[in-house]
Amino acid sequence: FGPYSGKFIPAAEYEVIKAAKMESGNAWEIRDQFNNKTVGYIDPGMNPDPQLHWMAKINCPTKTQEQNLVGFQLAGQIYYRVIMDIPYGKELLVWYGKTYAEEIGIEVETVDKYTGDEDHTEEAVKCEYCGTGMGGEEK
Repeated sequence: FGPYSGKFIPAAEYEVIKAAKMESGNAWEIRDQFNNKTVGYIDPGMNPDPQLHWMAKINCPTKTQEQNLVGFQLAGQIYYRVIMDIPYGKELLVWYGKTYAEEIGIEVETVDKYTGDEDHTEEAVKCEYCGTGMGGEEK
């Protein structure tokens, strides 16, 4: 899908917008041809028209394995590629990247560590020899 639509904002100008806390939350970073530095951002603005900027309405998953699209840059533009079969009615989800994930409060280092249900109604680990639960260290 793509390219992601919006206005190109040079990196220095975007930093001023960011410092003033006026960023839209919809911008994608554009890197130089060697992927060494950010040269600007593609930003459809705040409250983008969903007819014109529908890609800006695709959310970020809470776990990386829930993503069904991957964002990539080609010739200075952002595109989304489908990475798995997506059933009819399933929400499209694209991982926004580490920097943005941290900015919206996702703990990137631990986001995928605990994938099971955590209801804490049973002992966390049982000894494979005696079956005794180990809930933590005893003093």
